[in-house]
Amino acid sequence: MSITIQPPPTARPVTGTLGFKLFQHAYVVRDLGAAIEIFKNRYGFARFTMVKMPPMQGGLAVRIALAWSAGLMTELIEARGPGLELYTDWLAGGADIRLHHFGYLIETDEQWSVLEALLAAEGRPHLFGGDSPLCRFVYVYAPELGHYLEYVYPTPEGKAFFESGAAN
Repeated sequence: MSITIQPPPTARPVTGTLGFKLFQHAYVVRDLGAAIEIFKNRYGFARFTMVKMPPMQGGLAVRIALAWSAGLMTELIEARGPGLELYTDWLAGGADIRLHHFGYLIETDEQWSVLEALLAAEGRPHLFGGDSPLCRFVYVYAPELGHYLEYVYPTPEGKAFFESGAAN
């Protein structure tokens, strides 16, 4: 037997900031190698793509691994050092792996403008964000949900980068 769930034909995205295309969920991890092993051994991920991060000054370090499964990207983030508290403080209380954010894909300038207006209307301040060669991005906190939301508007290079993540 094969079961496929299809949304009803009238189903459309919600009109608030959760109405964009969900493409990623991300976890902050204490030890990237150990987390990859857990995802492999316990959750069936065969492969991850390690992201080459540029060197950072002042003892800061970020290591990232990406994997695609069933149309959703899983991102594992290990961060160390001052200035990275958006990630490092997330593991307070002794957790080794913790859901950090859902990533939403922004595909056009118009969608980015709509997002900015929705964030302002919802009173959600930008906590972290910017422009990189791969994407424009912004993090906001959703206290009712207990995690962050990240909005990602990739450049053509960023699109290729995200699509190059390991497929499982």
